[in-house]
Amino acid sequence: MYDVTTFQIELDETVKENEFFQSLNCITICKPEIFKYAIMMWEVPTHIKESDFNYLQSKIPGLELLISDHIRFYDNRIENLSKDDRVKKIISEAIGVGIGLKYSSELLNASPNKFKKIGAPEKGKYLDYSTIVDNKEFEIETKGTVSKYYSTFKKDILAKKNDCSLKVVYQRFGTISMYNNAGETSNSKCVIVDDPPSNSTIKVDDTFETQLLSYAVFLSYILDSKYYNKYIKPLKGNKRGKIRVNEKKFFGKYFLNGKQFYGECFDYRLIRENIVISSFHENALGEIFDKVTKAKGQTKFFIGIEESVINSINKREVDILKNYKLTNHLEEGEGYTRFLDQDGILIVKSMAGGDLQLEKIFTEEEVKKRLGFHLSFLRGKPHKCNAPCKSRLIKGKPCDKLTYRRNCHFHR
Repeated sequence: MYDVTTFQIELDETVKENEFFQSLNCITICKPEIFKYAIMMWEVPTHIKESDFNYLQSKIPGLELLISDHIRFYDNRIENLSKDDRVKKIISEAIGVGIGLKYSSELLNASPNKFKKIGAPEKGKYLDYSTIVDNKEFEIETKGTVSKYYSTFKKDILAKKNDCSLKVVYQRFGTISMYNNAGETSNSKCVIVDDPPSNSTIKVDDTFETQLLSYAVFLSYILDSKYYNKYIKPLKGNKRGKIRVNEKKFFGKYFLNGKQFYGECFDYRLIRENIVISSFHENALGEIFDKVTKAKGQTKFFIGIEESVINSINKREVDILKNYKLTNHLEEGEGYTRFLDQDGILIVKSMAGGDLQLEKIFTEEEVKKRLGFHLSFLRGKPHKCNAPCKSRLIKGKPCDKLTYRRNCHFHR
């Protein structure tokens, strides 16, 4: 059975008479979407250091495990299972963002890649996300709660909308996702709050830049840091002509329904906390690998971006990317889940070897190697790169630079 649920849409009294919000009375969302939107919650990194690799390898499976363990899906409700206040807050934010952006995407008929996180201003209040549709800018506040009442959240949303320091946009509205604690059986719902729009339009449409930043969130985890930094630096510096994604520098490729996806793989066994705890008990990599595998099983992920998205970014095909939209695809079999969103982001999960293609891309030997690299980093014992040098004077000589990765910065 799929982890899919339906949220009923409830229009607050502030929007009941507004025809704009009458088109949707419910939305359907699946657990992989919540995970995907949770990744989108994070800021776009402006630079990733070499030493961040082990952390990034840990962060994605750590977040997915958190969502997998603490969110339970039913046909008409979601439960937040966490009893720890800090974890409950993270889970609530993930659900709130996921439901809010899914609703906004369907309401505005806009791909998720057209929403950007609004940066905090120097003063005044600010909303969470913005998008541009038909030369109209929309800002959305996304909230999530297990409370049975939403008046406090409504008050906060309206206060932000009425802040005179905010720039003028066409419309601001808020989504309040209301779901349950463990064992509560009431239906989940999403309440929409709004004041009348300003009816203003924009002169400059920055949707292309928004899409580039949206994909940057995922690229920061699935593209080698050296090449991610080459992508994000000109993007942040408004040098569009120099923006490029090097498709040869992804770890692997996955094929689904005739399309090719470039991406990276992750594993529960590479979550930092699991490795740190184990590394204090045994010295041999094989022993630690076996112990972590026994404790955490074999759960692997692939996160990738569809090939034509990469091509459109590299060729700066503004109109093609602006109109890019795939059909959502969700399938589940014994030991695997595949979710493809309309923005071309693919998430594959393989449990106990369930997805054969992913297992070929990300073998047990590769997981073990990455575990070894991470242990070397924790113990402060780098190894020599040994890749054949390309410099004219030492061409072919094994590189003696020290690294915690398979190869050093120059030979990746």
